[in-house]
Formats: sequence, structure tokens, C-alpha cells
Amino acid sequence: MEAKVEQTPATNTNPVLSVDKNGFVLYSNEAGNLLLNEWGVEVGEKLPPYIEDFVQTVISKNSPEKMDVKVGNRIYLVVFSPLSEEQHLIISGFDISDQTNLERKLRESEEEFAEIQNMAHVGNWVWDIKTDKAYWSNELYRIFGRDPQKLAPTIDEFHRYIHPDDRHDYVNLADKALNERSTLCVDFRIISDDGEERTIHMLSEIIFDEKNCPVRTKGIVQDITERKKANEKIERLANIIEYTNDGIGLITPEGIVLEWNKGEEHIYGYDMEDIVGRHISVLSPPHMKNEPMDNIELVKQTHISFNYSASRMRKDGKTIDVSITLAPVFDSHGKLTAISFITRDITEQKMHEEKLRESEEKYRNIVETANEGIALINSEGVITFANKKMADMLGYSVEEIVDRTVWDFVEEEQKTTVTTKFDGRHKDSNYDTFEFKLKRKDGSPLWVLISSKAFFDKDGKFKGSLNLHTDITKRKEAEEALNYIEIARKKEIHHRIKNDLQVISSLLDLQAEKFKGKKDIKDSQVLDAFKESQDRVISMALIHEELHKGGELDALNFSTYIKELADNLFLTYRLGNEGISLDMDIEEDILFDLDTAVPLGIIINELLSNSLKYAFPDRDKGEIRIKLHREETIKRKKLNYKNSVFALSLSDNGVGIPEDLNIEDLDSLGLQLVTSLVDQLEGELELKRNNGTEFIIRFTAIEESNKASAPQQLVDK
Repeated sequence: MEAKVEQTPATNTNPVLSVDKNGFVLYSNEAGNLLLNEWGVEVGEKLPPYIEDFVQTVISKNSPEKMDVKVGNRIYLVVFSPLSEEQHLIISGFDISDQTNLERKLRESEEEFAEIQNMAHVGNWVWDIKTDKAYWSNELYRIFGRDPQKLAPTIDEFHRYIHPDDRHDYVNLADKALNERSTLCVDFRIISDDGEERTIHMLSEIIFDEKNCPVRTKGIVQDITERKKANEKIERLANIIEYTNDGIGLITPEGIVLEWNKGEEHIYGYDMEDIVGRHISVLSPPHMKNEPMDNIELVKQTHISFNYSASRMRKDGKTIDVSITLAPVFDSHGKLTAISFITRDITEQKMHEEKLRESEEKYRNIVETANEGIALINSEGVITFANKKMADMLGYSVEEIVDRTVWDFVEEEQKTTVTTKFDGRHKDSNYDTFEFKLKRKDGSPLWVLISSKAFFDKDGKFKGSLNLHTDITKRKEAEEALNYIEIARKKEIHHRIKNDLQVISSLLDLQAEKFKGKKDIKDSQVLDAFKESQDRVISMALIHEELHKGGELDALNFSTYIKELADNLFLTYRLGNEGISLDMDIEEDILFDLDTAVPLGIIINELLSNSLKYAFPDRDKGEIRIKLHREETIKRKKLNYKNSVFALSLSDNGVGIPEDLNIEDLDSLGLQLVTSLVDQLEGELELKRNNGTEFIIRFTAIEESNKASAPQQLVDK
């Protein structure tokens, strides 16, 4: 073996080594010393462990292996070849430095090319027509969203990528390019594997063989999706600018017109061909020729946009009013290269504004000279406008009223009423008229008649109200004086009636005294008759006395009256019989007018006196109960009153009335009077005989403005 290796020419520039199975170096030519020096061994010594392991692997596999070994700045391909019959290896080295550099440069070039393709969104491809196999660059895989691990698509697969609406046109153009042996240049849409729609630009050529048969095609594809979207956006903006009603144009810093859209043509009457290249001052009236350049200079100096109104002259000589906005236009270096202008014809707007100003002035004069106080109130109750009359009525200046709330001009106890009234305006858009008392600056009252109209926006939201105030203070003072006179008159009448009834009572008392001590008057019948009459008159007198005491002269507080009437009767009939008690369950503040109070008072007088006289013969104790309550209330909104059903109960636990005794057939004057008065009240009388006697009377009374009266047929209707 050594002889064979030693026969290797010494001039061989490639390293050659011989190694035994244990990794000892047996031989090395001169070039092999490079590898030995790199591994740190000499002939006869053992190779480094990692090389020895590699040797053992080659021997065990009995097949050549190779590795790259870098020596200095050179790279060697080292091949380990086994000699199985001798358990030795031949190690041969080949200098591949130049080839490695070439591959590295090629690889770097390919990477740079791929990066350039990625930056430009450009991919390339080659398709072999005969084999229907293709090569795609990495960027082309990315554009189509295709898995790079897959092979490039066949022609049929490629056609399926094309958007269905563009596929037919693409195939026709490709066939045309083939037939005409021309380059194919086309834009079309694709649907990538990730479902995204993209627009690509394709440029391809067909390669023909020596027989003029097409053998392959090659080309590039660029993803122009974003560029396409940008172009479409620019086109939309261009259309908006071109066809908007506002005039849009461009001038040089010297005032020469560069651009002019349809809106400018409509406003000024100049076509683009008529105006481009001319100075912008051609649009100004003779007396304003310098005004455009003054504004242009302002933009050039400040580099900011601004808006102003001016008069301009159309091509037909008509003067119009316009609103103009000038704005600087800069290049990529920040240099002002042009000035844009936007023009809006405001001639009609100016006319409407002038008419509106004249109308406002006219109505302002009407409002300011009106004899009523006028105020506008917003949805928060804040006064936003008041005329001078309103201020004079309250004793303030207009400035002192505006921006204050309506609650500032009413008494504290009326603020709740104002809030309720104001909240009601949120729901009612109709006119409302009502009287109200305000407070002047000096604290004196101001009575006004308010006519109010609520305002709502298009969504039905309350925005405020317009209020007209008429001063009715003097009328209110006169009404108050008349009311006081009427009250005094009624008090005097009731006072006189009371006195007259007291006289009647006194006369009856004298009449009864005349029969006292007379032995021939059996059972004191005459005396009792006079006494009963006296009680009835007293019950009526109490009514007038209560009316005379209270402020309400048309209605009697019947709850208080019952208590006083019962107390009087007990004082009269309970002498010598103090064991009889009275239990009263009376609903508070029941108000009846005289038509109800008088008959009801007499009924109570008759039933209570009857119990006191006859219910407890030969008994030391007993109880009389009086109850008066509402049972039902029915409101009548339109007529502003309510019907109430009342139940009056007067009972005792005395001896009672026999079951076979019909009260309607009794000769008793008192019970006859009771049944008659119940009929007068249009009520119902019920008699119960359980554990004594109970009379229940149900009747209906009308309550209005916290007052009650007997029912009237007209009201019921």
C-alpha cells in the first residue's frame, strides 16, 4: 500500500495522504503537509479525534465520504476513500477555492436579484411548452400566494388563477401574440391562493426553435394592485374636481392661470382654452384690478391659505359675488410652485342674506315697538331674547334679563308650578294661554297673561318657546277688590242668617219654657216637640256659623261641622246618662256646599238625637258611632270636577228597632224627615238591626276645585 501511495508524483499539487484504520498517518506528499499542519499532526502521528471519528465512519460504511477543509484563505474538498482489503484510507484533497467563490457570488447575485424583485413586486418565469413545466421566482410565488414548496403551476393551473371576468380576454391576447410572433403586454386580475384579488402587469415573449416552432415562453409579472388603486383614487379625485359645482383652478405665483375646471367655466363663462395662460386679474372689475395680486402676495409671504369674498366679472360682463379660497402649492423640496384657488358663486346667497337682513330689521322693529313683552326661552328655560317692553314691565334692562332663567323672575313658592308648566311644553306644540304672577326687580308683583308657543326641531325635540306677556296687574287688582267685597257681602249675609236662626231658636226655647211645670201636659209632648224643633234650627245655625268663621263661603268643612253638631247634641241629651260614649270616624276635610250640608246636617241631628233619647232606656252605658267616608271617586277631566260616592253611617248598640217595624210607615216626624231628606240628596237609606241599630246613607256629591256640592243633572250629563 505504501509503495502505491509513494508512487504518487511529488509534483502533484493536490494533497494525498495514507491513513491506517486506527487513524495514524502513514504517508503524505508535499502538498499533503497543508492538511497535516491544519490538523496539527505529522506523518506517523494520530489524526485529531474529530477526523479519526470521520475515518472510522468511512471504514465502517466502506464508502467514500467528503468534507470541506479551509486552509488559510483556500478551501479544499477532502475525499476519504477506503481500501477495504487493507483496512486503510486514501485521503485526497482538491483546491475548490475558485469554484466556491464563484458559487458564493452567484448565490449573492441571486439573493440580490430576489430582493430587487421583492422591492419592485416583480417576478419572472419560464415555461417549457413541450413538457408543460415552468420555473417561477420566489416573488412570483408571493404574488400568487402559492406555497413555495409546490412546483410551478401547469398552464391550466395558471389559467385558473386569472379572474373569471378577465380570463377570456387574456387567452385571446395570448393567442394573438403567438400568431403574430409578438410580445404580450397585458394587465389583468388574478385570485391568489389566499383569496385576495390582485391586479398584475405581464410582459412575455415566445422562444422559437430553428424550425420556427414555439418551444418555451418567458416573461415577468409585476404586482400593480396598489398602483391601480392609487390611480383609480386619483381618477376619482380628478373627476370630483372637474365636475364639482365649485370652481377649482391653479395659477402661477405671478397670477397666470394654469388649470381651470368645469365649475370655473360655469361660474365665469370662460372655457379652459379661453382663460389658461391669461392673468387672473382679467376676472376682476376695473376698479379692483390690483386686488387679486395683493391676495396672491399675501399667500406667497405667509405660506398659509385664507378665504375672502369679492366681486368678479363674468365673460358676459355681469358682476357676481364670489367666495374665494387661496392656498399655497409646494413641490417635493418645499418650494412654492403654484397657488390653488376655489371659487363659489354666492350672488344668490348675498341676495337672500340682504332680504333676510331687511326682514329681520322689519320684524325687530315690530317686536321692539309691540305693546306686549316678548321673550324667547330655550329648552333649558334660559331667556335668549327679550324686547324692551318685557324689560320695562319687569323693571330691568334688556341686558339684565337675557341669559337668566325664567325661575329668576317668580316667587319661591311658585317655582314648582313654573317647572311643571315648562315641562308640559316639551310635549305640547300647541299654543297655550294662562295667567301668571311674576316678580319685578323692586319685588312688587307683575300679573301677566302669557301666550306661549313651543318650538321643536325636525326630530321632534323641544327647542324652546316664544312667549307674549300682557300686563294684567291692574285688572287683577280690580278683581281682587271685587272679590273682597263679595266675600264681605257673603259674610254679612251668613252672619244675619245665623242671627235670625238664633232668634228663632230663642223663641222656640221661650215657647218650651211656657209648658214647664204644667201638670196637664201629658208626657211633656209639647215641650219635646218644641225641643226637637230647636235642635233642628241649631243644626242649621251651626252651618252658617262655620261658614262665617272660614274663608270658603261657598263650601262647608263638613268634617268639622259633624263634630260640633254631635258635641252640642250630647250636651243636650246626655244629662244624667254620662255612660253613653260617642265614637266618630270622619274623613278629614270633606267640603260640601249648602245644598248638601243643610239636609245632611238635619239627618245627623235627627238620627243622633233619636239614639240619645230612645236607644238606651234604663241602661247606664252605651256607644254611638258616626262614620263618614268616600267610597268611590270618578274624575271628569274635561269639566274639571270629580264625582264622589259618600257613605254616612250612624249606629248604636242600644235596644234596636223591632224586625217587624217598617220605618217608612212610622208616624215619627224625625224619621219621616230623614227619609225625605235622603230622597232630596238622591241617596239610598239602609237600616241594619244587628246588635242595635245602624242607619247607612249613600249619596253622590260633586267635588270641584277642592269643593263639594249636591249633584246636578246638568253636570252629570
